[in-house]
Amino acid sequence: MWTLKQFNYLITIVETGGFIAASEKLFIAQSALSRQIKNLEEELGFEIFDRSEKKIKLTTAGEALYKSLKTNIDHLKSSIVSAQSISRGEGRIIKIAHSSSIVLDQNKLEIFKQLCDTHNIDIEMNTLSSELQLEYLLNGTIDLGFIRPPIYHNLNDVNAISLYTAPLYVAAHIADPFLGEKERISIRELASLDFVSVPHKARGGLSYLAANLCLVNGFTPKRSRIYSRKRSQLELVANGFGICIVPEEFKVILPSNVRLIPIQDENTLSEVKLIWRKDNDLIVNSCADAVHAYYSSQ
Repeated sequence: MWTLKQFNYLITIVETGGFIAASEKLFIAQSALSRQIKNLEEELGFEIFDRSEKKIKLTTAGEALYKSLKTNIDHLKSSIVSAQSISRGEGRIIKIAHSSSIVLDQNKLEIFKQLCDTHNIDIEMNTLSSELQLEYLLNGTIDLGFIRPPIYHNLNDVNAISLYTAPLYVAAHIADPFLGEKERISIRELASLDFVSVPHKARGGLSYLAANLCLVNGFTPKRSRIYSRKRSQLELVANGFGICIVPEEFKVILPSNVRLIPIQDENTLSEVKLIWRKDNDLIVNSCADAVHAYYSSQ
């Protein structure tokens, strides 16, 4: 039966570049290390390493295994560190994720600081797609998620509340020859322009929302040769590669040569939701209530 030790051996071999360096780091004989990996390959039923050349490399299956193991073992180590911290009486770590289109502005950071002070907790922040946030919530990897609908999966298995809704804007270079000095614009006017953001085939979120607005107005957004689904799309706009549709909160991270043009069409709003597990975790539930209360008072 395979063991966690064998998986750690595999990761060390990949990260040190070979069996010799790994054996030195692990304080294990190279022959014993090779035998452990061979036993693992036999147990799994496929070769992890391609040994046909002098310098070993991962097989396609080995590469997939390594990436998955690395992610899950990192999560396991993080969980152990968190549990050790709690056992020592130290503050609990609440893990919060947000999609890349949700900006950690002063309001959010102030809320998180208040949560730390009120509950004697630490907060670990990560950026994850809305779909991954839902998956990680259900398996316990994160505690709270900030998502931007729409997403491909329903939210029936988690708690979900709307925090705020804000207008969308067109982000354009200040010297864009077509948009010129326009103070407002309609979606239909964007049909001939290059978009630096396109929807992911398996995810919703901002790029999906923007593409749907274009489709409703009779055209498919024309993709720029270089594009991004992350906040780096603003850098592409700043360098003249095209335009994108972004939420109002992007104002605080706007490059100096990019401006936001209000969209005059109706129903051009974007919502942000807070999601968390349906369980009896008092601290997480209290944190969710506090975040909701803050935005409800605005």
